[in-house]
Amino acid sequence: MLAPRNIWALGWVSFFTDLATAITKPLIPIYVVLILNQGVDKLGYILAITTFVSYLFRWFGGWLSDKLQVTKPLLIVGYGLSMIMKPLMAFAVSWQSIAFYSATERLGKAIRSAPKDVLISASAQSSHQGRAFGVHKTLDIAGETLGGIVVFVLLILLGQSAEHIQIIFMSTLLPGAIAVLILILFVQDKVKSKYMTPRPATSDDDTPQKQFDQALWGWFFIYFFAVFFMLNDAFMLIQGHDKGVATFWLPLLMVTSGLTQTLISYTVGKKLDASGARTLMLISLLSGIASTALLFSSHPTGIFLAFVFQGIFMVTGLNALRTRIGQTKHAKGKAYGVFYLGTAIATALGNLIIGQLWEHLGNNQALTFSLAGLLILLVIAVLKPKLLIENGVDPQSIHPAT
Repeated sequence: MLAPRNIWALGWVSFFTDLATAITKPLIPIYVVLILNQGVDKLGYILAITTFVSYLFRWFGGWLSDKLQVTKPLLIVGYGLSMIMKPLMAFAVSWQSIAFYSATERLGKAIRSAPKDVLISASAQSSHQGRAFGVHKTLDIAGETLGGIVVFVLLILLGQSAEHIQIIFMSTLLPGAIAVLILILFVQDKVKSKYMTPRPATSDDDTPQKQFDQALWGWFFIYFFAVFFMLNDAFMLIQGHDKGVATFWLPLLMVTSGLTQTLISYTVGKKLDASGARTLMLISLLSGIASTALLFSSHPTGIFLAFVFQGIFMVTGLNALRTRIGQTKHAKGKAYGVFYLGTAIATALGNLIIGQLWEHLGNNQALTFSLAGLLILLVIAVLKPKLLIENGVDPQSIHPAT
């Protein structure tokens, strides 16, 4: 049985926070590349810096959550920092200042992410982990979808100049404040004494490898390389603009991805509970391949479909791995922390490399790099099924595909 108060309250916190995030997210490539006339490589720098900060410090959040056996104080700090920093982006005047404000805002996400996942997991029975994350992800992506619609409307009503974009940045204070208020009033810390049993600290068991399921490393390998090769949606927006999509329509491409995730997220959660995560991870890789291939299309419809498949890639892969981590019995906070740490390195390097390829060799070469990498990764995942071992499955019973 789910714990509706916590799971739904956390879902609404994410709804309003991600609404604000979705307002700022499409503005960054628009502002940097189309208004400031900086190169796509500069956009790659911004994405690499902010992504690295966002994910790198999540390990610390997971470790601290395990150490103190609390989550809510870390959530308040994390969501509060994001609430403050988004409106301050209105004062950014260069790609460097955009990177600074965005990275600082992402630090808030880094602090809260692992404790949030632990609290969601602690608020649901083990047999309903997928549904719990599905409920949360549904509200999460619903907020992103509404935020994309809001920024689309504001770009039409206010205009697309630097001054108008600054006003839109400042408007994010309202949903951010609502999210923090819900968190303070309605979320309860259920982790202590239930999922984090105190253990004697020893030098021998202070490594993540000895505290959570060893089989998770295969899942980490597949997921880390998937996010390394998958294009960031900011690059996808620039590709859409190059293919003739008007500037004010660009946020709706992100809405397409978000709406796709919203519509299928809970179904994905039920599928995870019923049949396991491996199939969903393979579907994620296939969707990433389809998304990247469609970006070669010379018609805006192809770009639209690319965002649909990107949404499927995101929701299936992320929910599959987070649910698989939720099945482990020890040190979930650190397992989530390692997940985010690896994602930091993989995603940041991917953004940096793709940005450089895009700027110096061209967008087609960058897309080819991404597509080839995802295809190779899918082949590895199919031929080496032991990389994706389900919880409770005997590794000796798994044989390579023939």
